Amino acid sequence: MRQFYTVDEHAKRKFPSHCGFRPPKNLDEYIKLKAKQAELQAKYEGLGGSDNSISSRMQLLLSKVKKLEDYARDLSKEMSNLPLNPNLQKEIRQDLLELIMRDKFYPAKVEQFKYWPHIALKAEASKTERIRNDPSKKRSAPDLSKYKKKITELTLEYIRKKQELVAAKYGTAKSISKWSRQYTNMVYEKLEKRREIDPTVPKKQAYRDKKADEP
Repeated sequence: MRQFYTVDEHAKRKFPSHCGFRPPKNLDEYIKLKAKQAELQAKYEGLGGSDNSISSRMQLLLSKVKKLEDYARDLSKEMSNLPLNPNLQKEIRQDLLELIMRDKFYPAKVEQFKYWPHIALKAEASKTERIRNDPSKKRSAPDLSKYKKKITELTLEYIRKKQELVAAKYGTAKSISKWSRQYTNMVYEKLEKRREIDPTVPKKQAYRDKKADEP
């Protein structure tokens, strides 16, 4: 199922278990075809048997399809939180800058936003759009300084979570350092749940200061 996220070209995806069926174009089609397979398999294996035996077999096979469906939902959530492709990150940044420059109500050039982080660009784009839709809203020129404290706090929290995930052996420092904030938070939630039931898992660190190094 990961092929839907890792292989861009539809023709290059392989589905050996779907022999005789058209290759699914997405996860929804994949699950529907699996359900159809379960129905046909139950009827084939139940030839000569009673309707009850066929029905029981079908329920068993469909329960396996349900597990696949649950996995597909979890997989979709997981993959959506993986680090974005660098080219896609650039496209999103460019889109935000275009929105700001289109809706801005103050003198500004793109170069002024060169070092703005994604979170600040997103907030500024949202603000200018709200004002464009409602001119009565208060207008103010962009000010990165108001984001700096929050960005610093979030970055520190982000770094510390990564350090704890390395200590808990969820990956190497090098690999975890590349995780997105969203994916890091998702895995960290799993770590916290493990801490509740597994005493061998490293406990949450007691931080005494605001200094931490990126793993």
